[in-house]
Amino acid sequence: MQIKDLAIGDGFVHLMEGGNKIKFYVLAHNYESGLNGTGRTLVCRESPADLTLNKFTAAVQKWISTTSYKWQYTTWSGRYSKVQTGSANFFSLSATELNMATDYQTKELADGSALSAAARTRVGYIRTASNTSFWTRSTDTTWSGYHKEDGENVYEYKYKYAVTGASGSSISFSKFDSSKTSLATLPCFTLPETLYIDKDGFATENKPPEITAAAGESGAALGEKNEPFTLSYTVTDGDGDPMTITEKVNGVEMAVRESVATGTELTVQCLSEKVLFQQILNGENALTLEVDDGKTTTEWTATFTKNVTSAQVSLTAPLTADDTITVTALTLEGSFPADMSLTVEMTNNALDDAPVWENCTDIQRGESRAFVHHAFTNKTAARGFAFNYKVTITRGESGTGGNITMIGGVIG
Repeated sequence: MQIKDLAIGDGFVHLMEGGNKIKFYVLAHNYESGLNGTGRTLVCRESPADLTLNKFTAAVQKWISTTSYKWQYTTWSGRYSKVQTGSANFFSLSATELNMATDYQTKELADGSALSAAARTRVGYIRTASNTSFWTRSTDTTWSGYHKEDGENVYEYKYKYAVTGASGSSISFSKFDSSKTSLATLPCFTLPETLYIDKDGFATENKPPEITAAAGESGAALGEKNEPFTLSYTVTDGDGDPMTITEKVNGVEMAVRESVATGTELTVQCLSEKVLFQQILNGENALTLEVDDGKTTTEWTATFTKNVTSAQVSLTAPLTADDTITVTALTLEGSFPADMSLTVEMTNNALDDAPVWENCTDIQRGESRAFVHHAFTNKTAARGFAFNYKVTITRGESGTGGNITMIGGVIG
């Protein structure tokens, strides 16, 4: 995410200010584009304060730079104010920007354009939360006195407007003699909209990792899956930083890869590897890929429906025997719905290149237990007799799921 993506009013970026982590809220994007060009985002501090550049790091000082804005000034000897362009690192908002109802517009004295309701609501919240009134940069258009200079009247405009209250986006103002009144300041400045937001909410020039997936943009719908499948993607980092990739399903961490180089093409482990895929439950599932370069984190998401209605279990390593295996008996425990299909195959020459698998027909079962008995017809084993089984369960038309929790037995 970049600063330009932050919501006006609620969006904020963190900056370190004199060793303190401070929020700066977004008030407008492309602030005074006629003066500053496009791409400058207006922000204000989370509370009134005196602010100087030396409270920030050199990098932040470079980002802040100077901003041009409109401000009202008084002519040397006239009774009328005019608007001209000013520039500074930090400045106050104007009464016009805060939508104060004045005769500024009729006198062409609008020192800026009204900010959005969301921005004004944020400023109002800051006034309420801090219980502190603060200056705008706008002066009152009524002259407060005059004095003589070289025989001419020089009119004085001492009164400035301040924010003294708020209700929602409606700001309350009062004017004070600025030569006699001391009020706080709500500092504002602009930042480049191209800055990124890191995982801790700080502005950074670091380029975040990118994820390019074969399935398309983040938020992809992968459809229904009934077996492990391949989803390929490539990760890149514009700064060449090594990356850590975390795979999550429904928020649960499934797999982690570390020190991944930019440009690496990968497949999602938890979807392609049988052992991990088996841990994902049937139904709607949300996949998240998190790629972290140590500064910022990028996410890619997808949804899929797992609908596995059958499962097969066998021994990883066959059981060897010193003599011919002629008979076997198995006990299965679990949950066996009435319409669930249960098939059992067995072999007594599991080490051979082409084992003979025999279908077992002597199966007795109940709701939670099944018994299997089998006498082998095969009497040869080129590599010695060894036992293995394939137990397959398939969901019936009712859709009621079943499971196997234990398989035990004897061979003879």
